[in-house]
Amino acid sequence: MKTVSMLAGVLLASSAFAGTIAADAVQPHLAAGPGGEFVCVFVKGGNVQLSRSDDAGATWTAPVTAIDAGGNAKAGRQRGPRVAVGADGLVIVTAPLCFDPVQLKEKYPRTEIWAAVSKDGGRTFGAPARVNEVAGKAAEGLHQLGIGPDGVGHVVWLDEREGKGQQVWYAKLTDGKAGKNLRISPPVCPCCAPGLAVDGKGNPVVVWREMSDDGSREIFLTLSKDGGKGFAAAVRVNRKDTKVPD
Repeated sequence: MKTVSMLAGVLLASSAFAGTIAADAVQPHLAAGPGGEFVCVFVKGGNVQLSRSDDAGATWTAPVTAIDAGGNAKAGRQRGPRVAVGADGLVIVTAPLCFDPVQLKEKYPRTEIWAAVSKDGGRTFGAPARVNEVAGKAAEGLHQLGIGPDGVGHVVWLDEREGKGQQVWYAKLTDGKAGKNLRISPPVCPCCAPGLAVDGKGNPVVVWREMSDDGSREIFLTLSKDGGKGFAAAVRVNRKDTKVPD
C-alpha cells in the first residue's frame, strides 16, 4: 500500500481500492493499527488533519483536526506530519509547526516539533505539547514518530541546539507529554529526515545520514535496549560508500 500526495488531495492506492481520502490536502502519512485499522494524517486548510478507515481503506471518515495550527501549517520536502497508532484507541500525531506570532511574520517561520494525543481512535485530540525542549532549534522540521506496545511514543528529529550543525535528538512521549531530550548522533545531513522504528519490546531503532565533507554521506544506525533510556554506539549500515555528497 502506498500514499501519494497530489494537488487535488490525498490519494490512497492499493490492490483493492483507489480513491481520494481528503481533497485539497498535502503531505500524507499513513499508519496501520493493531486492529487492522488505517489512519492517515495530512495538512489541509493550514491545519493538521486526520482520517480513519476501519474497512481496509474502502471508506474513510471525514477529516478531523488533530492539531489546530491557526491555518499556518505548511508541508513539503518530508516536512509533513506523522502518525502512529497503538492499542485501545491510542493515536499520536506529530508535526513541525509555528505558533509564534512574531515568527509567523517571517518568510520562513521557525517551527517546533509538536505532538497531540487521541485516546478514542483519532476522533478527538488533546492540546498539543512541544517535544523539543529548546525553542527555535528544530527549524528544519525533519522528524519521525513511532509507538511501542506499551503505548509510549518515540520521536526523533533534527536539532541544532549545540551549534555544530544538526544532530538527531530523541524524546519519549508519555500521556501526551515529552520527556527529557537526548542527543543520539554527531552532526548529520541537514536535509535528510531521520528514520525510526520501535520493536515488540518497546525499544527504538534510529537511522540517519552522516554529515561528511568527503563527498560520501553514509547511513548509520543505533538502537536502544532499555526503552530509550540510552542508545548503543552507532554502526554504519552501508558497506559501500554512497558517493552522495548531499
